[in-house]
Amino acid sequence: MTRTLAPLALVAAALLAASCSSHATPAPAVTYPDKDRAAAAQALLSGPDWYRHAVFYEVDVRSFQDSNGDGIGDLKGLTSRLDELKSLGIDALWLMPIMPTPFVDSGYDVADYEDVSPDYGALGDLDALLAAAHPRGMRVMPDLALTPPPDQHAWFRHPRPPTTSAHADWYIWSDTPSDPNIGCGTFSAQFGSSAWQLDATRNQYYFHRFYAGQPDLNYRNPAVVKATLDVARFWLDRGVDGFRCDVIGLLVESATGCDMIPETQDYIRQLRAVLDSYPNRAMVAESTNYSSAAAYFGNGKDMFHMAFNFDYGYFWSMPFSGTLASAVEKPFLDSQKLNPQGAQDALVIGSHDVGRAYDAARGIQSRWERAAFVQMTMPGTPYVYYGEELALQSGSTAVVDTRDYARTPMVWAKADPNHGFTTGSKPWIPFGANADQTSLEGEKGDPSSTYSYYEQLLAIRRGREAFGTGSLQVLTVDDPSIALWVRASSDETYVMAMSMDEEDAHSGTAQGANLPGDAELLFGSATLTRSGADAHVSVPAAGYAIFRVR
Repeated sequence: MTRTLAPLALVAAALLAASCSSHATPAPAVTYPDKDRAAAAQALLSGPDWYRHAVFYEVDVRSFQDSNGDGIGDLKGLTSRLDELKSLGIDALWLMPIMPTPFVDSGYDVADYEDVSPDYGALGDLDALLAAAHPRGMRVMPDLALTPPPDQHAWFRHPRPPTTSAHADWYIWSDTPSDPNIGCGTFSAQFGSSAWQLDATRNQYYFHRFYAGQPDLNYRNPAVVKATLDVARFWLDRGVDGFRCDVIGLLVESATGCDMIPETQDYIRQLRAVLDSYPNRAMVAESTNYSSAAAYFGNGKDMFHMAFNFDYGYFWSMPFSGTLASAVEKPFLDSQKLNPQGAQDALVIGSHDVGRAYDAARGIQSRWERAAFVQMTMPGTPYVYYGEELALQSGSTAVVDTRDYARTPMVWAKADPNHGFTTGSKPWIPFGANADQTSLEGEKGDPSSTYSYYEQLLAIRRGREAFGTGSLQVLTVDDPSIALWVRASSDETYVMAMSMDEEDAHSGTAQGANLPGDAELLFGSATLTRSGADAHVSVPAAGYAIFRVR
């Protein structure tokens, strides 16, 4: 796949037009006056709407960079790699859980909400990370798993004998393994067949949606609400820039509802009010509704700033295994219809839960490239999973569960047996497949590498308001294999073209497109020409392109 930017791409596009389309003619040599993109990016990434224009990077601290040779990544290691991330074009970090944990649920079982796990360092190391990131213009957003903490947490240990203690009703207790006021089971089969676990010390059953050692907090207790909101204040006071909130829709249960019931939404509004009392903070929700995250936005201003669009993030591999452009466009059109004004989708193509994009694409390079192309140019804030920019492949070792296959160590160096991740004898989990072929050292500077693809794509997005907050118009092409969409801000308009066919080139016409100007090719390889109100497009097999038309 040719990844050269204009002007070489213009030559390729002209040749393509001659061979692929009876409509298309060589693209005119149009060039629009450009802005100072660095200054534009700085302006867009400042103020309360910074998150709409940022590119996030999800980091599993445990697997990113080990600084002390114990085989486990840590905060000092992450801090030492900030310049590499900044060079790639990353504006913000989402940190998987860094708090103390028994690690039964990979850190999402938080044993102390106001400390850092010794595996990753200490609170001072987080302070140092923030002090290094912020001057670089990089934000830091840790995971906040407000439910459920493990049974080792002090809040759970206190209420057992006696039941009259201060924490007696901080959890959900029953004399029997059921409760008529709760109609919920465990969240998935891996967490057991019963949501009720006998506590022999108290001689009662507690409710759990996840592992049996993770009793659910009772969010109908005002003391629990206050304590957890104080946890958010603790981290905000230290300078974090917001939170990614894990399965927050499951905080409160009832006899008739288990997900985002009114009490849960009321809590989220209180959490949002806490964030709004600090300048320029943001939070993103892990939705448990894979078809729409609209419920997480409230009126667009009183709940989450962002929520993951899993209709695309979890299922993008299905439309990319076919040839219909409408299947890729649908999740974004649905968001336009369902989300309130002010809502912002968060977009992934891989994560610690979803797995590696490489695997979702079945190792077909053009698929994960086009999936990332959509992620970076459709409405929403992109989140790059660490190593995705290198096309990291999955491993085959599970320490906690099979999701560990996608949580293998970052590959920095090519020849080093431990690939620059650790100076110790071995990492906490083995590297993924073909690690020698997916190192930063090996890919950086190689124009044909996945890293170079990401580097160029992020550079095109950077400092262009249209991609962060611009409008979306999906154009209908008379060839159903061609996706064509328009992003526009007040003073700039961009057109994206993409082919779903991996075998053959395609050409088509979008009638009534009414593009405001001729096309300047910025990225990729395709042609786009105007004929009155119509637009003619030609795209190579599995191709993509970004054009500026105003």
